[in-house]
Amino acid sequence: NYGDGWYGGVYIGAMYSLAFISDDINIVVQEALKTIPENSRFHQCMNDVIQWHRQYPNDWKQTWAECEKKWNQDIGCPEGTLLPYNIDAVINCAYVVMGLLYGEGDFYKTMDINKTLEISTRCGQDSDCNPASAAGILATIQGYSQIPEYWMKNLREVENLNFAYTDMSLNQTYQTSFKH
Repeated sequence: NYGDGWYGGVYIGAMYSLAFISDDINIVVQEALKTIPENSRFHQCMNDVIQWHRQYPNDWKQTWAECEKKWNQDIGCPEGTLLPYNIDAVINCAYVVMGLLYGEGDFYKTMDINKTLEISTRCGQDSDCNPASAAGILATIQGYSQIPEYWMKNLREVENLNFAYTDMSLNQTYQTSFKH
């Protein structure tokens, strides 16, 4: 990756890092943005989402509409621009930020399609990775033990299974991370 794709990875990584030391989603989202050049499209889009959240604190759909108008026109991902599956890093990371900000620290609001706001999923586009990123950051903030049982039951079924083409399971990766 390069450009916006690289910025997306850096920004998500910075949010994860900050999630270990802050339980304030607004701080995590805003401070992580300091890792991205201010003059980049990526930074400008995330900053817009933060500002629209302030302007429309109870209306994620308005923020989504503003984001679509301003940021879903990029030709950087020609296979997806203006189509139902745009994998452009900028627009998809905006949806992660929307899920975190409007989700208010609630797993269901942040990522689930069965509850009131359904944010990171309903924004569309790369709607498996976006809620997964938002939920991962939220879980880091709140801690593993705070993940609702609804999400844990299926995870427990696979935690001891090796990833494809490896001899390492999710539980083993947990332990490796703890050692580091």
